[in-house]
Amino acid sequence: MAATGLAMQRALEAAVAEANAAGGVLGQRLVLSVEDDGCASATAQGAANTLLASKPALVVGHPCSSAAISARPLYGQAGVLLIAVGARHPDVTRLSAPAPLLRLAGRDDRQGEAAARWLLSHAPSQRVALVHDRTGYARAILDGAVAGLKAAGVDPVSLLPIVAGKPDYEEIALRLKEDRAEALFFAGYPDEAAIIVARLAALGVDIPILGSDALATPEFARTASQAGQRIAVLLPSELSPAAAKDLSSPEKVNDDATNAGLHARSAFEAWLGTVKKLGTFDGAALAQALRGAPIRTPSLGEIGFDANGDLDAPAFAPASPRGGRWIPDN
Repeated sequence: MAATGLAMQRALEAAVAEANAAGGVLGQRLVLSVEDDGCASATAQGAANTLLASKPALVVGHPCSSAAISARPLYGQAGVLLIAVGARHPDVTRLSAPAPLLRLAGRDDRQGEAAARWLLSHAPSQRVALVHDRTGYARAILDGAVAGLKAAGVDPVSLLPIVAGKPDYEEIALRLKEDRAEALFFAGYPDEAAIIVARLAALGVDIPILGSDALATPEFARTASQAGQRIAVLLPSELSPAAAKDLSSPEKVNDDATNAGLHARSAFEAWLGTVKKLGTFDGAALAQALRGAPIRTPSLGEIGFDANGDLDAPAFAPASPRGGRWIPDN
């Protein structure tokens, strides 16, 4: 995570310098303090305590979920606003009590919601099917997908568990054909997915297939490229300048570290704009305001947070195979 941390530091150094050159905020000059959380629970608490000793108005960071989860109670007790960048674990914003906390990143437990949206958009008569390998990983995603479908008033025509490691899944392919499924979501791993894809092709069942993020391997990308069906997988997604129409250079965003720097700067910009609007540095008031309405930032365009403090944007997006890689769909 060293490159990520350095990119965040450089982005914030530049943002703070620009803000000070423009006169600071509320008549005060901004000072940036940087601490290394070590991407670990124990060292994150030490870094948080060091920062809190200087009574900060804002903390941006802890891109590792374990560090963010460990440090967040300390900021909450002090009433300091934390905008977590890059930390995707659900527990980052799963609080027992309100705290001035926002997350500028997607949540890993929202993959099922993304699967449901994709299925509904690819099944003209809403005849959707779900197959899973019974693992805890797959079941968690499946539960989210089923909930998303039910919210839209749709029940799957097929909801089929498999036993991982079998050499064939002909019965699954036959069932999908009999149920006249129009779109399939598979929550599991590449070996089993490849067998099911081959069996469907052998039966002449040509339906779009979406896989969970565990299928996003180069090997399965090559398999999917050679298949006759349309195959996509879900990938974690984040805001980028490509989503902000007023930015002129989206091509500059090409790696995780660069994205982390942009997100850190955008978190600062959102805070700065809200401080100027409200005329206060109070963390709770700023968090409430940022949860209440989207705000436009120069780096990422318009961003918003839901009532829980999570980024109000899709956490996962479909990607298609190309040249042995998975490329996000436009």
